[in-house]
Order: sequence, then structure tokens, then C-alpha cells
Amino acid sequence: MIFSISFFVVSWICFFVFADKKRVAEISPTCLLAMYLACATDLLVHHYELWDYPAPSKMQTFWRHLMHDFSVYPIVTYLFLQTLPKKQTFATVTLHIFYWSILAILIEWIAIKTGSMKHKLWWSFYCSYLSDWILFLIFYFHHKWQKKHIKT
Repeated sequence: MIFSISFFVVSWICFFVFADKKRVAEISPTCLLAMYLACATDLLVHHYELWDYPAPSKMQTFWRHLMHDFSVYPIVTYLFLQTLPKKQTFATVTLHIFYWSILAILIEWIAIKTGSMKHKLWWSFYCSYLSDWILFLIFYFHHKWQKKHIKT
């Protein structure tokens, strides 16, 4: 639980220090999508355990999911979108997603090493890394779409 609380606190510190708050209306819809996907993933993993966040009680598990789903994931999504390159070419966006995926897999590696997370069944770092790419692509394309079609 210490890892999750630390990650929660560091995420909010990063948000308050680095986030461009003038872009909240523009970026928030995609952050909301990130929260929905996180909650959906929690439901899926609850029934089909691909990974686990070991906790001594169900209450700690509940709070860990709340901290991740309603703060960490949307904050990471916000900072990912905010730091998109000004000139968005295939190469620059690919490099941007590469950097963020490396950061995400590094955080997961730390969680595994500290015992805050465990891979189960067939899940692995390769699956997580591929999932990170897919999620960042979803967030990128959703953000581009909503920016074009929804006035903020």
C-alpha cells in the first residue's frame, strides 16, 4: 500500500507542478476516458486475474483502486497529452509514446520488485508494454478527435 500511496502523492505533485491548468477543458475528456478504462480493467481483472495488487484487506484493495483509477491514471493521461510535441508527425508521436511507455513499464517494474504488484496467469511485462502503447494511442487519437469535434 505504501507504493500506491507514494505513487498517488507523486502523481498529484507532478500535476500541480507541471500541468498547464489552462488546458483542463481541452484535455479532461480524454482523462475521463482513461478513468473509465481503468475502472473497466479493474472489473475485468477482478474476474479474470491477470495481475494483482496484494493487500491484507479488501478495504485496502478498494482504496488502492480508487487512488489509481481516479487520480494516477487521469493525471498520467493529462501529462502525456500536455507534452505531445508541437509538430505531430508519425515519428514525433511514436517517440513520445515510446518515452511514456518506458516510464510506465519502469513504474510497473518498481511495483513488481517491491511486491506491490504481481503478474498472474499469462500476463507479463511484454503484455503491459504492448497495452501501454495501445492505451497511449487510444488517448492520442481520442484527444485529437474530441479536440476537432467538440468545442472547449
